[in-house]
Amino acid sequence: MSNQIEHLNTNELKAFLNGVDVPRDRAILTLFLNTGIFLNELIDLKIDSIDWKGRALKVPGNRSRTVPLNDQTYEALAKWSKDRPDVQSNHFFITTKGEVKDLSARAVDKLIRKYADQAKIKRRVNAQVLRNTFAVRLFKEEISLDKATAILGITDPQSINRYIQAAKQPAPTPTTPKELKHVESQSKMARLASNVFPTKPKIAKPMSDVKGPMIPNPEEIIIGREGTIEEINFNLTKNRSVLLIGELGVGKTHILKHLSKKPGQNIIYIQSPSPIKSMLTQICDKINPDWKKEVNSRAATREIIDFIAKNKGASPPVLIIDNLNKLKISDVDSFLALLENFTILGATEEITPKLKQLWWKFKQIEIKPLSKESAKKLIRYLSQNLSISDYDLLETRVMTLSSRLPLAIVDMVHQVSHHPVVTRDSVREVYHEAGIRYRDWTAAVVILWALAIMFRFVALGTHSFEGYILAGFGMATIMVMRFFAFRGR
Repeated sequence: MSNQIEHLNTNELKAFLNGVDVPRDRAILTLFLNTGIFLNELIDLKIDSIDWKGRALKVPGNRSRTVPLNDQTYEALAKWSKDRPDVQSNHFFITTKGEVKDLSARAVDKLIRKYADQAKIKRRVNAQVLRNTFAVRLFKEEISLDKATAILGITDPQSINRYIQAAKQPAPTPTTPKELKHVESQSKMARLASNVFPTKPKIAKPMSDVKGPMIPNPEEIIIGREGTIEEINFNLTKNRSVLLIGELGVGKTHILKHLSKKPGQNIIYIQSPSPIKSMLTQICDKINPDWKKEVNSRAATREIIDFIAKNKGASPPVLIIDNLNKLKISDVDSFLALLENFTILGATEEITPKLKQLWWKFKQIEIKPLSKESAKKLIRYLSQNLSISDYDLLETRVMTLSSRLPLAIVDMVHQVSHHPVVTRDSVREVYHEAGIRYRDWTAAVVILWALAIMFRFVALGTHSFEGYILAGFGMATIMVMRFFAFRGR
């Protein structure tokens, strides 16, 4: 009756597994051959169906059961878990090309046939044949009937008897040399390494229902700046004007926009103080929409400021003004007049000496790059809905090249956001100038040049022909270094 149970012999198993080097495919085939799972059970497996600590598989469905995992199966599943991108699907097995989808029964059947053809197995091989192969091997072992049927998830006496009869049949005469005892296709050294240093599985992260990358709107979220926000609010309540100072991309504008959306607050947000007249008209529009009826359209700057001072009200709004470094020296007096009438929250990239009298009027707060923890939190937030094969690689690259500047982090995550699956290759292509630090070597070049000239004159005075030539070579080298250094900027 063994002809009623189609199964693979050990040599066929060896050839079958030897050709599988894709982590997902190897995990699927190893799972069939070492647990006897049904096809519909395999495609229904979820990311929480594997008990990594207990090394067991929680099989879902009508035949719900827990099946132990041997070292070979655990290793295969763990390797796929590390390659499996974090996606919105909770299914453990998903597609790896194009749009990410749950793996279908048809796709599984297709990959089984592909590897069977590759192994030159002449007869038809499908998921049922792989399950039969495990069942026959299981009943050949010294295992109780109850335990075997529990692992297989069957209770039908006829099916059990067929497997028992097939297990009792002698192995077919192999066409290849001696029948192999084990189906393990790895070398002894590889198996030893797996036992000593087992692959650590990656626990899939939960995904939100929102599709695509997250875009941090200023009013939506603030990460790593809670202390700064608290300090700003404290000073504003005391009617002290505040100036945020920090390099490009450090998040000054984000903070300003976040505070400008604060509910219940009387705030006027202005993107730039230049041209000064445009800024003043924005203020007028807010405090009195009919201001043009009282002020001539060609009024001087001083007249508009006087109108603002008279109409600001008992509780004047807080002015939030970005890019104060764009303010012109000729407009400083007008801006100082605004400071006398309003509490201002501003931002600038640097404290320029020409506007020193203006900076003195502010409580200055330096905005530094995010801490490591906050930068990682921002990366996790922005990438939470992306399908990423190796999140650790993405995080490391973004942390390295962004210098922990929020704007650079946002730009780098968005560089990969259009990929259906963010692979390791696409992560390696991510780049940002924020991670490149340029040093000014002008002073060093001038000093070396001066030393070379001095050495040349000394050589000339001491009649050292060799020293004179050496100094000439040194000067030429310095000139070449200077050329390439300035050309690379």
